[in-house]
Parts: sequence; C-alpha cells; structure tokens
Amino acid sequence: MLDFNFCVPNRFIMGKGSPAHVGEHLANHGAKRVLIVNDGGAYLADLMATIRASIEAAGLVWMEMDEKATSPRLSLVMKGVEFVRANNIDFILAVGGGTVMDTAKAIGFMNVNEGDFTDYVLYRKASPKCMPVAAVVTLSGTGSEVSGTSMILDDRNEVGIKYPLFQESIKFKFAVMDPSLTYSLPMKQTMSGAFDAITHIMEHYFCGETGYDLMDRMCEGVISGIMNSMKKVMENPSDYETRAQLMMGSTLANSTLLGVGCDSDWAMHYMENPITTETHSPHGSTLAIIAPAWMRYCYKRDLTKAVNFAVRVMGVAPQATEEATAVAGIEAFAAFLKEVGLPTSLKEIGVTPDQFAEFARRASATAGQERIGGISKLSQEEVVEIYKLAY
Repeated sequence: MLDFNFCVPNRFIMGKGSPAHVGEHLANHGAKRVLIVNDGGAYLADLMATIRASIEAAGLVWMEMDEKATSPRLSLVMKGVEFVRANNIDFILAVGGGTVMDTAKAIGFMNVNEGDFTDYVLYRKASPKCMPVAAVVTLSGTGSEVSGTSMILDDRNEVGIKYPLFQESIKFKFAVMDPSLTYSLPMKQTMSGAFDAITHIMEHYFCGETGYDLMDRMCEGVISGIMNSMKKVMENPSDYETRAQLMMGSTLANSTLLGVGCDSDWAMHYMENPITTETHSPHGSTLAIIAPAWMRYCYKRDLTKAVNFAVRVMGVAPQATEEATAVAGIEAFAAFLKEVGLPTSLKEIGVTPDQFAEFARRASATAGQERIGGISKLSQEEVVEIYKLAY
C-alpha cells in the first residue's frame, strides 16, 4: 500500500424530491446571486421550474446564460467567467450531467485565477482558489459530483484536445441527488453512464504491484453491484432502489476512495477521449469499446489481477492456465457489454482505421506525456494496436 492523503469534502444530499430544497442549501452556504448552468434540454423543464422556485423562496436571485453547456468547451467557460463578473454572481449551480458539472467547475475556477486555462491542466499548476460551486445531478455515471476533475475541450487553441483540470479546489460544496430524475433517461444513456462508472474503478483496480487485497475486493464488489443494477434497470427502468444504487455506485467510483493507497492508470480514458470528442458518441459507450481491447492487449502485465477479475467479478471457473482464465474473464466481460446493449466495435460508431494514428497523438496530448497511462505506459504505436483490436 502506498502512502496517501485522502479527503472528500463534498456533501451529498440524496433523496426523492431533494431538488425542491436546493435554495435552502445555497442560502446556508452564503449564496446571494446564483448562476444556473445547464444544457437547455427540454427534459429539464419541470426540474428547472422546481429549482428556480426554491431559489426564489430562499430569497436569492438566479440567472442563466443564453448559451447552454451542450459540450464542455473552453470558449463557453470563458464566456461564463465574463457573465459571472458582469452580474456579480457569487455562487454557481450546475443542473445536469458530467458536461454541465465540468463546465460549472471550470467557470468557478477561472473566475478567480489568473492566466490561461491550460496553465492549470494536467497538474501543471495548482490553486486553492475557486468560487463556490454545487450541483443537482441528473445523470449517474461520470461521478463529476464528487471529483476534483473537470474535462474541458480546448476549442480555442488546439481543437480536438480535451484537457483534464485536476484541482482539489473545484470540488462541489454539495451535490443534490434524486435517483428518480434518471427514470426517463434512454436506456443506452443509462448503460453508458453505468459503464463509465465501472471504468473509473478499473483504472484503479488494474494497478500493478501497488494493489492490496482490501482495496481489490472493494473495487470488485462495487463493479459487481453496478453490473447487477445494469441488468435490473433494463427490466424495470423506474425502480427507485436500482436507480439509487447506480447513482451511488457512480459517486463511489469517482470518489478516489476505491483507489487510495494504489497507483492508477487512466489509459482507457486517454484513449477514449479523442474518439468521443470526434464522434460525439456517449463517453461510456466509447469506453465499452476500448476497455475489452485494452484488457486483451495488457492483461499479461497484471495477470494476477486479471485472473481475480475473471473469477471474482465475472464468475469464470479457473481454467488450465492463469492466462486462459484471464482471457475467459475478458470474453465474459465483453459478452456482458453486448448483452446490455453497449457497442462492441469502433466500426459501430463510425471510426475508420485511417483515424487511429491521429487519435493516438491526441491521446498522448490529453495525457500530457508521450507514454499513455500511469501503469500501462503505452506508446502511440501500442495505442494504435489497441484501436485495431477494438475495430
């Protein structure tokens, strides 16, 4: 086990009808003038009416930008900074999924920090400053409600690169989570979000020599729980308990709790990011294509863990060799993804082999280093080979 310093300062308020009290929570945190960041979707109409009424009932002022957060782009972030300053905003509330939450975090951070956004990405420069931000979560999957990360597309400087802003200061003051808000999500979006959560855990689980049994079993348990809920929610999309477990699983997955004392990789996410940015395929759906391909290419580097995953998570009976057991587990995992309706090849989302080299270059740029993945340490040539396996 590695030494670590762990803190999750966020407050989570989960329950049916919890958005109706968001105004009280904002007031308790000293808010006076609130910018609501959302994606403008029609699905938000009733929820936004509830939130606006709650804010007004608490004696606060709310405002919204004309331009909505339909993608986490840097140009919108900087417009948000201008809006905040022009309107004396003192608190930002995100209402939506990962894109909206990441946008709100970045606006809050850049409002009180000097220089260019790219000065702070990829651990280049840290700042303890961020204006207060909070969220009402409408989609389980990204775990942005708990993380100190904001993924922002640099559409002003180097188009096509989505940079990670890693800053402890951008964590939400509170996150309101009502699982019933996810009832109406299309099943493909539900599955995509759930698998996104699973890969957040996998990036910690396949951690080489720094792994230890307690953490391994915690990771395996949450992955198994999410997979079980994925099957259940297909049978009954409006089951509150199942939706609540998916939402809680997503939060746990990205809380870093399931990675304390271990190295982490993130190669799958770095390889996925340029593809999702280019194709606009759901984040988790692209990961469902990349993850089995990455496992097939890399499993021998962490063979013991691959065997444990096969046996403990996928329920595979031990085979004649450890390698055979690991491969059987990977194939069972891939079959599960197909069963729940997630895509299984890059062909399905319109990617062609002539794009592989450029995607590998962008993956390296997103990672901020030549080798991709803290543990995998893949060259761009190796990333291309994984893309081939995923094709």
